[in-house]
Amino acid sequence: MGHGMGHDQARAAADAALAHAAGLGVRVSVAVVDAAGMEVVVSRADGTPGFTAGIARTKAATAAAFQRPSGELREVDERRPEVLRVAGEQLGFRPTTLGGGLPVLRDGAVVGGVGVSGATPEEDTACAEAALEVLGRA
Repeated sequence: MGHGMGHDQARAAADAALAHAAGLGVRVSVAVVDAAGMEVVVSRADGTPGFTAGIARTKAATAAAFQRPSGELREVDERRPEVLRVAGEQLGFRPTTLGGGLPVLRDGAVVGGVGVSGATPEEDTACAEAALEVLGRA
């Protein structure tokens, strides 16, 4: 597949996150984005509120843009809130400090992000990690 992220791999990753969520007894939305933060796949479990899909996209795009888990930005926001505000102006979306967004790395480079929304931050992150396991095998 090279360094990019194809639709088939993104779909398999989203399915893995949804399956993990079902195993936890929670319903979530999952977004997989490319390195530019553009969505490749967004999937929402039955019964999950519609707004969770947008939150998942924002978590995934934040993780890709900042090249780190979205939840790690909370400390940056507390110390220097202007950083996220100015970054948001440049990125075209408001970055989030909510947990559940993870960068997708290949050969040390960020090739995308995975975001999960709908459960607790810890559950969202665990579901995103299940998606990364699939992407790591791609």
